[in-house]
Amino acid sequence: MTFYGLRLGYALEGSSNFIVWRDIIEVVLEDNCLKEFIDQEILESIASDVKNLAEWKKCVAKARRIILKGVQDHIVLSLHGKENPYAMWKTLTDLYQNNSDKRKLALKEKLQKNRNGERRDDSKILDQVYSVS
Repeated sequence: MTFYGLRLGYALEGSSNFIVWRDIIEVVLEDNCLKEFIDQEILESIASDVKNLAEWKKCVAKARRIILKGVQDHIVLSLHGKENPYAMWKTLTDLYQNNSDKRKLALKEKLQKNRNGERRDDSKILDQVYSVS
């Protein structure tokens, strides 16, 4: 089943498939001329007249729908109350994108596990860690 060119098999499950999901959703939004709605917060006040306001609301609703259709049900709860696509995107990015602190902690844990009593050259251990990652 497809929705705006998005195969539902690529629904966001969590941090395990966030990068692939993000790239796919960005392309779908770009194909629908809506990517700017996740890149920055586009305020309602930009739409100066009734026609522009109606178009703005239509674009916001469409972008929100694409994002919501692209996530699994348990993730939709995290997006509840987010009024615009930018807020939704920021929430998902904050929740699921691995930041450098998490990566540093994971690497530190791998180093400690590799040292389990053995004293080896740290560069060899780092090479093993990077080959696993």
